[in-house]
Amino acid sequence: MNRRPPAMRALALLTLLFACVSARGQEKDAPKFEVGAQFSSLSVTLPENYGATNLTGFGARLSYNLNDHVALEAEGNFFANELMFSDISAGGRTVQTQFGVKAGKRWERFGVFAKARPGFVSFGETLKITQGVDTLPGGRTIPSAVFGVERKTHLTLDVGGVLEFYPSRRVLVRFDAGDTLIRYGERNALDYGGPGPIVLIPREWRPVGKAPAQIKHNFQFSAGIAFRFMEPEGDDASTATPSSSNTNSEDAPRFEVGAQFTSLAVNLPDPVFGFLVISPGDPGTDPEAGFGARFTYNLNDHIGLEAEGNFFPRQHYPGQTFGGFPVQAQFGAKAGKRWERFGVFAKGRPGFISFSRVRQLVGTEQITFANPGGDPFVFTVGIFEAKRKTYFSMDVGGVFEMYPSRRLMTRFDFGDTIIRYGRRHEQTFFLSQNVLEIAPETKHNFQFSAGIGFRF
Repeated sequence: MNRRPPAMRALALLTLLFACVSARGQEKDAPKFEVGAQFSSLSVTLPENYGATNLTGFGARLSYNLNDHVALEAEGNFFANELMFSDISAGGRTVQTQFGVKAGKRWERFGVFAKARPGFVSFGETLKITQGVDTLPGGRTIPSAVFGVERKTHLTLDVGGVLEFYPSRRVLVRFDAGDTLIRYGERNALDYGGPGPIVLIPREWRPVGKAPAQIKHNFQFSAGIAFRFMEPEGDDASTATPSSSNTNSEDAPRFEVGAQFTSLAVNLPDPVFGFLVISPGDPGTDPEAGFGARFTYNLNDHIGLEAEGNFFPRQHYPGQTFGGFPVQAQFGAKAGKRWERFGVFAKGRPGFISFSRVRQLVGTEQITFANPGGDPFVFTVGIFEAKRKTYFSMDVGGVFEMYPSRRLMTRFDFGDTIIRYGRRHEQTFFLSQNVLEIAPETKHNFQFSAGIGFRF
């Protein structure tokens, strides 16, 4: 299917956001230095055609503004969650660094920029394959593959767009969206089509060949805040903050409508296989990256009622608990304190998580085996289909808001999305008990969201 590259989609999104904000006078003499922290989500597309894997992490950034239009910057990110599996290109925990330039236009309340930053991404535990030789009885030798683990680093290029908001002269909120190109160099791989015999036992006896270099596109989104350092002569109180009449927290607008990026680290339920046993060990987390919208009605400056919906575009194979496309909806309240430039709130919002294709028991049928010496054997087996499955969820956590102007806001959400996986069924390998009923299970899942909103 022909799709737009991630960078084009990111730039189109930033252009739309830019068009929705009314232009203000240009801010002169922007502070030279910026130091910031951020949350980042990277959707890694592996060259071995294993699909995309989402990584989530945190990082820091240093920028030096040459003038109001061009800046040099360096950024580093650490992704704490490990890849679900390791292969010859990627695996383990990931570190990313980028160094480059951003260029664009800065106004009083916001700025829009393009960026191009080369760098590298380093994976801590990739599969290492080297050529070996095994000696068979009689002195005959055959090629073999020797396996190990190693750190592997690949060149990258981060291209995309940047949208900044300035709640005050010293503070900025920044959103990055773009395409992080990763070049996977030539590397050793198993060569099933190479010369020599294919020996089944032991299975690791395979000739080793070369996998060609490949370039893969990977969507990346980052959101964070930064502090800007001004020279003493530029620290003018008259320009440090906008007029208080524009952002007075008294009588805050009643309605808020916003758009956001969200990352949900799904804490997977304990896997159950067809042996009537639960697989031991922690199945880990599987981060999902998506987009959504939010509507809020402020009862007063301290309490707001809100509804939020998110869609996660990565499709999963139908499984016991989840599969297809995930959809999330939460409805509840936030309560806290609002100041002139920012607000801090706690939130509690019940709702649901829905997966479009989950393996579910829809009926049973009987299988009869003839018994020459007596009555036939009759077994009941389950009939399973992939259907939509919805689970109850509860979103609890905190909200941090910043107000570049009275009509505009930026918002960061951190919290625990608790998912209650109800009673479900799995097919076993035994005819005598073909359907296994799995008890309900509750899982905690970290969720981060970042976006902008309009107040009216």
